[in-house]
Amino acid sequence: MATRYVETANRRESAMSAARVGPGVVAVLAGGGLLSGCGAPDDLTVQAEPHWGLLDEYCSECHNSTDLTAGLSFDSMQADAIASEAEVWEKVIRKLRARLMPPPGGKHPETERIDDFVAWLEATVDQAFPEPDPGDFTLHRLNRTEYANAIRDLLDLQVDPETVLPVDGSEDGFDNVASALLVTPAFIDQYLNAARIVSAQAVGNPAPRPVGVPYNISPAGQQFHVEGLPLGTRGGALIEHYFPSDGEYLLNIGDLVTGLWGFNQEHVNTLVAVLDGEMFFELDIGGGADLKVLDQIGAPAVDEINARLKNIPFVTTAGVHKVGVTFLHRSFAESDRHLDSLVPGRGQDAVLSLNLVEIFGPMMPLGISNTASRERIFACYPERPEDAATCARKIVGDLAGDAFRGLLADGDIAALMQLYELGDAAGGFEEGVKYALSGVLAHPKFLYRLESPPSGAPVDAAYPLSGIELASRLSFFLWSTIPDAEVLELAADDRLADPEVLEQQVRRMLADPRSETLASNFAFQWLGLGELDAIDPDPVVFADVDNGIRAHFIEEARLFVDSIFREDRSVLDLLAAEHTYLNETLALHYGINDIRGKRFRRVELADENRWGLLGKGGVLMVSSYPNRTSPVLRGAWLLETIIGAIPPTPPPGVEGLPDNVPGEVATTVRQRLEAHRTLPSCNGCHGVLDPLGFALENFDAVGRWHNRDREARTPIDASGVLADGNAVEGPVALREAFLARPEQFVRTFTEKLMIYGLGRSLEYGDMPTVRRIVRDSAAGNYRFSDLVTGMAASTQFRMRRPAEPETLASGATGE
Repeated sequence: MATRYVETANRRESAMSAARVGPGVVAVLAGGGLLSGCGAPDDLTVQAEPHWGLLDEYCSECHNSTDLTAGLSFDSMQADAIASEAEVWEKVIRKLRARLMPPPGGKHPETERIDDFVAWLEATVDQAFPEPDPGDFTLHRLNRTEYANAIRDLLDLQVDPETVLPVDGSEDGFDNVASALLVTPAFIDQYLNAARIVSAQAVGNPAPRPVGVPYNISPAGQQFHVEGLPLGTRGGALIEHYFPSDGEYLLNIGDLVTGLWGFNQEHVNTLVAVLDGEMFFELDIGGGADLKVLDQIGAPAVDEINARLKNIPFVTTAGVHKVGVTFLHRSFAESDRHLDSLVPGRGQDAVLSLNLVEIFGPMMPLGISNTASRERIFACYPERPEDAATCARKIVGDLAGDAFRGLLADGDIAALMQLYELGDAAGGFEEGVKYALSGVLAHPKFLYRLESPPSGAPVDAAYPLSGIELASRLSFFLWSTIPDAEVLELAADDRLADPEVLEQQVRRMLADPRSETLASNFAFQWLGLGELDAIDPDPVVFADVDNGIRAHFIEEARLFVDSIFREDRSVLDLLAAEHTYLNETLALHYGINDIRGKRFRRVELADENRWGLLGKGGVLMVSSYPNRTSPVLRGAWLLETIIGAIPPTPPPGVEGLPDNVPGEVATTVRQRLEAHRTLPSCNGCHGVLDPLGFALENFDAVGRWHNRDREARTPIDASGVLADGNAVEGPVALREAFLARPEQFVRTFTEKLMIYGLGRSLEYGDMPTVRRIVRDSAAGNYRFSDLVTGMAASTQFRMRRPAEPETLASGATGE
């Protein structure tokens, strides 16, 4: 689908460009190189005459030396000075490409004339800066996601970073931007504590004190099979729990009987508990005998029945194991009540459901088995006391070498061995290793992505990254974790400087399962799905919506985006792809009735309104209010995420959209917005945002399709005229409007990918590189891998400019 749009748009673009602009600009648009075939700067200056009049005719009325609207005065600017004012002209390019200027309601030039002017302006700016500036270097700390992934790859240990590390800052929508990852004294304390906790878990403790760890279980989906639990069961939970040592533990299950009579106790419910798939406990609860004692004995019977769920013993080894508690699936029959449940999947109300599980212990520690983490750590183990120091030095060297990502020095090992000696004196060999490992995990070479200038490097000029530094950049970009042995080996031999080897490694790393983080981390933040946690659908308006729908939205988006990336499709298929991933709950939410079970599976969509990102429930909910849709929020989301422009800021003192008043005739959101935008000061923003949002108005605030307004009870009007003059109605027409200008979305995507990959905000000097990457990828229909390899080969990714001393200091201390 996307291919058809691209080919049509490219043919039209080429024909129009050849007819309207000079040969130099055509060469730029064709994308043979950054500016291959383009004339000298003087040639472009000569071409300025037919273009410069557009500013006088449509822009200078507001942007002049007298009014200085937005601080711009076009009547005092010259075409031959564009290079010296590139920052201003990049803002002009962005506004014109997004059709934010001239503002809606005023006189507009023809679309072809805007495109012609923008093409000339971009060519002029690009030719003025043939050598990109790689940008400032800022000390770059690992964020929580990167820290957890690095611990996983280094120690084969899963940790929840939210429990041990502070919340990361974010900038430009991403939490891996270096300037947002500042460190305060409180952060340092938490990182030191995290190092102690992780090292203790990885090494283990042969005689830990017993502790209880509670797990709250969501009531959502208790009627369905939980993936990973035995077939023939329903509900419950599968918990990955860290056991500090071998020994006996106790399982405590939250009370299932909460009163003398319960509608879910009239039938027998068989509860089972499993450890790594093997059943170690089974209990029938409810039914005739239990109902009888509840009736005859009363409250003491409640306590007696619930006591059967406490202090259930089981024996296991140290490390992470899967503990499951679930019920045998007795029947698929829905409720026998007179009124059906409003929420799909909640019909089986006469069954017990789990709410709490606690794992307590160890009651009798029996030492430590050879866990996955210990296998990773203990490359040797001393048979004699005199061998301990030699073995410890090997262990410390191996761990630090991997953790420091090729930056290990002899002095580092000496310092870490001092920690080992302290631990060894306090508790023996393993305690010494634990101390040294804590030192590794708290070391700046682990916590920071260090990039040191080579000896003799100029203090005022950019220089290439070393092979080791480039390998680290690649791995944190594509995997959000430390580099593996293959890329480090190539880096050590300085082979990543070979463009073919670099591209080969990029494609290998994209094919690796760890590149899934580009969907779960990059795309999750780019699409703003993290905001879903702050949106709780109105329980009155949306009483029939499943409580877990937000988690389903996130999983759908993750699987969908990952499929586009992993299949190396055109990024335009993010808008046009005809498939998605659904389970039963989400399918029913979308009105699809032939999907069963909790497992997500690929589904080809018959309804083209649901194709691509514009039909995804997570996108639609995150751009709505909890109780209603918002064309303004959706328009702003589309403008920033798809079109690539910053939404205009409303003037101070603007009142919000009024709600309908009970007892009065209800109006639609559209009617209230149209009344609001009659003021010229309001129409400047709403004339751009509202038509975008109106096109998605058939989707309600939780992403379901509806044809009538919930309050006004009138048909939904999803029509509008976009800022470029195109009339659209509904999500299909809006998607086609975006795909008619494919390079606009691809530029936006590339900008976001560069921010994420470089770990810094983009500057005006980066835009020629963005345009070159997009042009070069056009021949391959904007395949995802072409954009990634183009970015990895860019000057910005492979080089850096020295930072001022105060920049390094502020990045390290947060001052």
